[in-house]
Amino acid sequence: MSQRSTNRRRRPRRTGIGPTVGLVVEGDAEYYALPRLHTKSLFPGCPPLKPRNLGGIGSHLSPQAIAKRSVRTIIGLKSAGCSKVVFCLDREQRSECVGGFATSVLAALHNELAALNQPTDGIHVVVADRAFEAWILADAHGLYNRGVLPIKPNFTRFEGQIGERQEKGTREISKLLQRDYSKTRDGPQLFEQINFKEARKFKPPHHGSRSLDKFLRTLGI
Repeated sequence: MSQRSTNRRRRPRRTGIGPTVGLVVEGDAEYYALPRLHTKSLFPGCPPLKPRNLGGIGSHLSPQAIAKRSVRTIIGLKSAGCSKVVFCLDREQRSECVGGFATSVLAALHNELAALNQPTDGIHVVVADRAFEAWILADAHGLYNRGVLPIKPNFTRFEGQIGERQEKGTREISKLLQRDYSKTRDGPQLFEQINFKEARKFKPPHHGSRSLDKFLRTLGI
């Protein structure tokens, strides 16, 4: 083994950083954006994230169907040494509230894991209300004020909104960018420029995202 390989393997983890957390997402934007919380040191205490992308989950799927589709991925992350796995999915057009939907999916996952004789501890479900783009738009005014977005938003809170053409924030971001929004390019770039301290403030008079705050708290940050 070369000296370079040995040094890379033994590189010490930043002080205060916890064990790697498994992250299961359903879309490309989240897959590329969320790990930047650690790799870009957006939060000094954010643990390393090992992402897995399910490639979309239809809003028609029941919690049981979602659990069946994701359980093998979750087992794989646990087998890889992730004692904590966070499953992040979108509420989409579902009428069920975020908390109720997350609880239903978690219960279904526990059933699937138990049926496969797998441990159920360390599994968490967080639901973006209604999609990942709502987390970006939680700081839309801040992004505009800092010159990241060229157009001033005409809304205050976007969390929970279906949005124009029922596209759950993508049309709104396109208008604020004055061009088509790219989930894989713009999503991660905008996400890492969020003022997270402000974006996670959701109690009146603030207009941030409760679900973003839930996700960050689940990561322990």
